[in-house]
Amino acid sequence: MRQLLLKIFLFPFAVGLSFVFLSGCEKKYDTILDSAGSAPVISDAKFSPTVINTDTMYIGLVQTSSDVLNIHAKASLRVIHPDGKEMIESVNFALGDFQSSFTLCDGTLHDDGTFPDSISNDNMYSGYVDFQIQRVFVGDLFIKVWSKSRTESESNKYFLPVHIGRFNHAPVISNLVAPDTLYIGNLLSLTLQVNDSDGLSDVYEVGYLSLKPDSNYANNRNLIPMYDDGNSQPPSGDLVAGDGIYTYTTIVPSDALVGTYVFTFSAFDRLRITSNIIIHRITVLPRNVIE
Repeated sequence: MRQLLLKIFLFPFAVGLSFVFLSGCEKKYDTILDSAGSAPVISDAKFSPTVINTDTMYIGLVQTSSDVLNIHAKASLRVIHPDGKEMIESVNFALGDFQSSFTLCDGTLHDDGTFPDSISNDNMYSGYVDFQIQRVFVGDLFIKVWSKSRTESESNKYFLPVHIGRFNHAPVISNLVAPDTLYIGNLLSLTLQVNDSDGLSDVYEVGYLSLKPDSNYANNRNLIPMYDDGNSQPPSGDLVAGDGIYTYTTIVPSDALVGTYVFTFSAFDRLRITSNIIIHRITVLPRNVIE
């Protein structure tokens, strides 16, 4: 009877003690979990440019598929750590296809006010992403950005697409200014407007073919060049360099064939893609017609 009363008396105390002990262990365990599991959170991830047209990039006068191109881009994102900024160990990026082990480059982003980062300690991390590709490459890459805490916990990850393509556009010629009739000894002046949506720097050559009255081509059927160099002297005669207006000037020589010449005008870009064609006829008359 005495032992039964003792058990009844001690049971609530033992249960209470066990509860306190277990509660204390559980609280300590939760604290460790929270500390080890605290990870940065990233948002507002950006990458620029997201579309890269390698047909507008030049390393020589002529483009080839084996050209190695240097790409200069920028990444930025916002990083917040629930336990404070000092818990952020690193903010990282890697560029590749992420369907294989193919990685072009990797590195870290910074929030120190050093360009391209604009303001230090504003939780916006920025940096340049520089890599090389061959011009022949066409397809999609991805830049992965993430952050790691001092306790080795990793943040959520962003995968931003980067499309590499060749989107070349042909030049367009227009507004030809040319005479219909000339006399031997006159000044021949030709003016042509050239545009290229890839930029005037993509224009490689502008000129014309001249089919003579005897059905032979002048200049061995090679393009006779026109100029946008600001040189007022023949054979250029150009007024303003780099404005997309190409010119050609010359005196019709005394030994020029009399008759109708067929001039075929065109322009070529650095990929040797040709523009539209403009055909114009000029009739050359002998000098004694006006004497």
